[in-house]
Amino acid sequence: MGSLPEITMADNLQNSNGTALTLTVQWQNRTGRIRTLLNAAALSDYEQLAPDADYAQLPFEDPFRGQPNNADRLYSTSDSVHGLYVSLRPTSGLPQQIQIVHYLSPSEYVRSMVGTCQTANADLNGAIDEQLALLQERLQAQSWAAADRITRRLLAPGTTSLPPFDPLPSDPVLLRPELIQAIDQMWLKASDGRFGFSVQRRIWQAALATHPNDGAAAVNAFRDRVGWKLAAPRPEVDFISSDWLNESEVTYSLQAPAGHLPWAGVSDEVVQAIAVPPPGVHCGSCTVDAMWLRNEHFYTYIPRLMERVALYLDRPVSQSAE
Repeated sequence: MGSLPEITMADNLQNSNGTALTLTVQWQNRTGRIRTLLNAAALSDYEQLAPDADYAQLPFEDPFRGQPNNADRLYSTSDSVHGLYVSLRPTSGLPQQIQIVHYLSPSEYVRSMVGTCQTANADLNGAIDEQLALLQERLQAQSWAAADRITRRLLAPGTTSLPPFDPLPSDPVLLRPELIQAIDQMWLKASDGRFGFSVQRRIWQAALATHPNDGAAAVNAFRDRVGWKLAAPRPEVDFISSDWLNESEVTYSLQAPAGHLPWAGVSDEVVQAIAVPPPGVHCGSCTVDAMWLRNEHFYTYIPRLMERVALYLDRPVSQSAE
């Protein structure tokens, strides 16, 4: 990686409120740690920066590729050493989709998958409230699979969708106490005390007490108690999966073991998309990454989530709202 010089553009792109638009690029490794590659880099209209360029030469996918003499909603930032370009579509009205091209060298680039444009951080509470209302509806109907997916989307959007993720908390450490409490109460009520974080917390604490000096053994004990371990070999050879249940193997009913839901894994759709990326997406470790999501992911994510759960469920509601 080259350095990222601190450059401020003179002609910054303006949003509807008259403030400069910026781009933050974060990279999340397989352990869940997030590294910021670009922090609030100013975006400028690419046509202003390069008025004589052939905009169709930028390697975006259709319909994100510009026309030779038309750079509508094509943007660039000089904070990237070799070039980073953003294309929004449609070219009129509110943008709905986004794609990014990042040059690693003058002749090598990576291209993002097509993402959905999301609301700004100011609308984060509204996005969360909307998902909580939908979760309540699904739980009342005992649509366990749908409720599980919504819960995982609230806890860690990367487990249910590919980048760019939803504007929701992306790490257990960032979760709000009242969010954990609300989700827990919904699951407890809908399942008559069988599912939810409170149930999982008790099982996790018992696993830790049995294996105080072995985190992996504690996770395995927790997995076995909540029924997330594969009971019998799969009928077909699957070199990506492990002895942890995949999403399609989770028991979405009240007959599941106590604490079985909400699940802590990554959706099959995400794993498969990472294992077999679409054309134009370069990946040197796709299979390894997919294997990590179906095994090692649990050993990092579960302890971090349960730590937050223990902390937040002990807080009074009034204190959590502060």
